[in-house]
Amino acid sequence: MDVGNLGYFIASGLFSILVLLLITHWRGRLQGGLLLLAVFSCLLWSLSQGLSDFRFNGSSPYPIMFEVIRNVSLYAFLFSLLKPIYASKKKTLLLNGLSSLVYLASLLLLVGSFYIDHNIVIADLYFLVDYKIILIGSLVLSIAGLVLIEQLFRNTRPDNRWAVKYLFTGIGLLFIYDFFLYSDAILFSGIDKNIWSGRGFVAALSVPLLAISAARNPRWSLDIFVSRQLVFHTTTLMGVGGYLLIMASAGYYIKLYGGSWGSVARIVFFFLAFILLFALLFSGDVRAKTKVFISKHFFNYKYDYRDEWLKITKELSRTGIDSDLNDTVINSISKLVESQGGMLWLLDEDKDAYQCVAKTLFPDISIKEEKTGNLATFLNEKNWVINLDEYRENVELYNGLKLPDWLSNLEKAWLVIPMRHLDTLIGFLVLSQPRIKRYINWEDRDLLKTASMQASSYLAFQEASDSLAMSEKFAVFNRLSAFVVHDLKNLIAQLDLVVRNAEKFKHKPEFVEDAFLTVGYASEKMGRLLTQLRQGRFTEQSVNMVNIKEVMDEVIRAHENYMPKPELICRLTDVKIPANHDRFISVVGHIIKNAQEATDDEGYVKVYVSTEDNNVIIKVMDNGYGMDATFIKEKLFHPFITTKGNAGMGVGVYECREFIRALGGEVAVCSSPGQGTEFELVIPGLQNKTNETNAETVVVE
Repeated sequence: MDVGNLGYFIASGLFSILVLLLITHWRGRLQGGLLLLAVFSCLLWSLSQGLSDFRFNGSSPYPIMFEVIRNVSLYAFLFSLLKPIYASKKKTLLLNGLSSLVYLASLLLLVGSFYIDHNIVIADLYFLVDYKIILIGSLVLSIAGLVLIEQLFRNTRPDNRWAVKYLFTGIGLLFIYDFFLYSDAILFSGIDKNIWSGRGFVAALSVPLLAISAARNPRWSLDIFVSRQLVFHTTTLMGVGGYLLIMASAGYYIKLYGGSWGSVARIVFFFLAFILLFALLFSGDVRAKTKVFISKHFFNYKYDYRDEWLKITKELSRTGIDSDLNDTVINSISKLVESQGGMLWLLDEDKDAYQCVAKTLFPDISIKEEKTGNLATFLNEKNWVINLDEYRENVELYNGLKLPDWLSNLEKAWLVIPMRHLDTLIGFLVLSQPRIKRYINWEDRDLLKTASMQASSYLAFQEASDSLAMSEKFAVFNRLSAFVVHDLKNLIAQLDLVVRNAEKFKHKPEFVEDAFLTVGYASEKMGRLLTQLRQGRFTEQSVNMVNIKEVMDEVIRAHENYMPKPELICRLTDVKIPANHDRFISVVGHIIKNAQEATDDEGYVKVYVSTEDNNVIIKVMDNGYGMDATFIKEKLFHPFITTKGNAGMGVGVYECREFIRALGGEVAVCSSPGQGTEFELVIPGLQNKTNETNAETVVVE
């Protein structure tokens, strides 16, 4: 048997196996059926080539006929892949025209193959079909196939090329070799026997590529499984063959150009080459890397990473206030590899060591693992999943890793998984042995590392949230302290006024009585302030119906000892709003006190109270120093900004606005430097019908 025929018979055998696989796994979709038809036509083509010496002149027309059928089947499959890409009307017309031309050329070539060197009659004219026309036609069809593959590859999204790159390579091999065969035949007026003989082996090489593509594309309605062991051993055999071929070529050149030492050098070279080959074949590291490479690049993944990602994200997202995120992390990751439990270690508060923060099915461990220890350093630098069973069998695989005593003595410990967030090792997870003994491969390790990174982000977020919550508590406490100090400052000012007037009026009973009332009021107010500081200013406070006229009289009396004395002009008799009594007096008093401090003793401070559109309007007017528009817009309502120097806290106006807004109202300010200031407080929520009388002016003497 000729070597060329042998190559075609090998290809036909491989195509037969692939046809059986496609038939048994076809689910009825069009693209899967077209691929099956294309592979079956390749089977018929390779078989016909093997049974023929393929000489056009005087030979059977069936080899070229089956080759045309093979090409047409491949075109049909490629057009079916290209059709969804050319979805627009213009591109669809172009695709239909191109396919029509290709099929027409194939039909003409098919008909012409039956009339080589024979006269045929077309429209009463006689033509002689020369075999060179067949060669040119075959060359054109091979070019058409390459154009289709190029268009498919160009228009396939980069993230989808992984699934079809071996399809393009396999079919491209057939068309590229045909192009080489027929271009050489046209150039030298005949088919080269050696080139024709090699085509069968090239076709055989395309079969595993087509099988891999079918396995990677379930949308073709094919569910092909190719044994990893078969591909691994085949790859090993091909690698050894290629290695020996290279070594043989190198040995030949050594003998040819080595002079008198050529024969000796060749023997020594071959001996060293076989030692290297032996070392490579029995190297566990090389074998493991080869298996990982083959599994990653030639097979579907063991896991559906999308589903696994969604599942673990869903479990971690369910963690609520009453559930522990640490336990959720252990349970969610252990489920991925059917582990029965785990132990989570995270950085402590000092960030200098790792401590166990949660565990399941493991004993209590109070030992801390140093951040600079061998285990933590290894996990941080390598980011490997440590298989403790594998470590005990072959410690050299882990490059000098030395396990701490607590981990070496830990029963049922199985895997150690690094927990990384933003390139920082925030902890690690120790999983217990699974329920059923199982082997951990590269896919399991990748999935575990991916899940650990997702869980680490949740752990880091929780830590940041806890720190933020603590900071917010301190911020609230500091903010409340500022408000309390502001109120205390006003109370101190009242007590200081009593002390300053004591020398002058201490013999008057009226002054003593008024002093006791002032001290009592200050003591009661300071007690309430301390209570608010302990409980929080913004906790729910008692709200009652406040009579506007009564509370405004109370505010005016509280500031009657300061100059200029405030003047109240109130148009209301029985109007009430829902508010806290003390807070209302405090915030309105801040505005009046600010007006007094900004106005000379000869000036005035007037307070107008009225209603408008079911709202209570309180206006505090003075003819003091005033403020410019920039200060009002950018600084007035910002806390801790004051124009009083060390005498002010800068929170009175801010607190007033926040309180009025809490009631549903708003604060407006109108002021100009040297022209005075007007504060307008708008408070909604009247409870009784407004009774306005003639303007009632209350001047405090």
